[in-house]
Amino acid sequence: MMERWELPKGWGWKRLKTLVTVNYGKGLSEKQRKAGNVPVYGANGVVGFHDTSITKGQTIVIGRKGSAGAVNWSEIACWPIDTTFFIDEFPEILYPQFLYQFLRSQQIDRLQQSAAIPGLNRDVLYSVEVPIPYPDDPAHSLAEQRRIVARLELLLDETRAMREDIQIMRRDLAQVMESVLAEVFPNPNEDMPEGWGWKQIGEVAQDTERRNPSMRPNESFFYIDIAAIDNKNYCIRLEGVKEIQGKDAPSRARKEVHTNDIIFATTRPYLKNIAIVPQALDNQICSTGFCVLRAKPGLAIPKYLFFAVLTNSFIHQLTPKGANYPAVNDSDIYQAIIPIPSPNDSARSLAEQRRIVAYLEHIAEEIRAMDDLLAQDLRDIEVLEQSILAAAFRGEV
Repeated sequence: MMERWELPKGWGWKRLKTLVTVNYGKGLSEKQRKAGNVPVYGANGVVGFHDTSITKGQTIVIGRKGSAGAVNWSEIACWPIDTTFFIDEFPEILYPQFLYQFLRSQQIDRLQQSAAIPGLNRDVLYSVEVPIPYPDDPAHSLAEQRRIVARLELLLDETRAMREDIQIMRRDLAQVMESVLAEVFPNPNEDMPEGWGWKQIGEVAQDTERRNPSMRPNESFFYIDIAAIDNKNYCIRLEGVKEIQGKDAPSRARKEVHTNDIIFATTRPYLKNIAIVPQALDNQICSTGFCVLRAKPGLAIPKYLFFAVLTNSFIHQLTPKGANYPAVNDSDIYQAIIPIPSPNDSARSLAEQRRIVAYLEHIAEEIRAMDDLLAQDLRDIEVLEQSILAAAFRGEV
């Protein structure tokens, strides 16, 4: 049961079931879709287009499976698929966008009934109670609903603009590290700093081991797949790492990794799925979809190697113009080159590498801190929007 609150004088509560019919969406696979301008809605928004609609006009689409409880609005007739519910007929007393904004305000996802596969039951949705202004006076009710929606749209337009500004700042922030890396590491087509030289990855990284977990069927391993990589922060999400038994190990679980190894995804378009292995995953297994780079002592330090392969100039060596092959191989990576300071003086080279790494880590930390602040701003905007919506349906806007 959803929360009730004291309504303004003349308002009343109506169960959703008494106001509208909630319909089930209809399956429509990508292969079944034909070219057209009709939006196809999944649980979390538009997932494609088709040439035919199944709704009658303006439509509220509610996630039923997956993003259960997500509420979307279509201004035109559309095709909600079978992971959704939809409402496309509204009584004279109900302004469609008033109901849409109210359902948004109620965070319907809280009603989902399965933790494993989030799902929303239609009977539960029907039990939602809607505050209706002046239900005994349809003309007055619709006028008030339209006024509330107009006021909401004005206020929410302001919060949307704020959100867009912050998202732009976050995208710009993501470019800062690339710019810094480009300043620190020479491009193969540019002049080198005095005393620097080019080295193939195979010269500064050593061979790594392979292991077949299925040979130890009763032993547990942690398995790192591409899905476990956070390619925004270039790290391994520990919560995304799977614990597996040797007997259940996938065929791609073959490469052994140790602390400070760099794992570099070899499948396009994921070449920037790159991370350093933390101590928590020492002596574990990663997918053969990664090239494992282990810095040779005395020639490169792991963090320097990590930052060097993050650069766009390094990635471009693996993506020549016109290339359409879906992957590169370990040999391609080992033949690619990176700049090394003072390559003929190990002590001097390693000292300069440490200085560069310290500088880049400082920049990376500053970027993370700024991004965290912007992420908090987005969360604050979400709270503000919910407050605005809640106020609207208490008659306070």
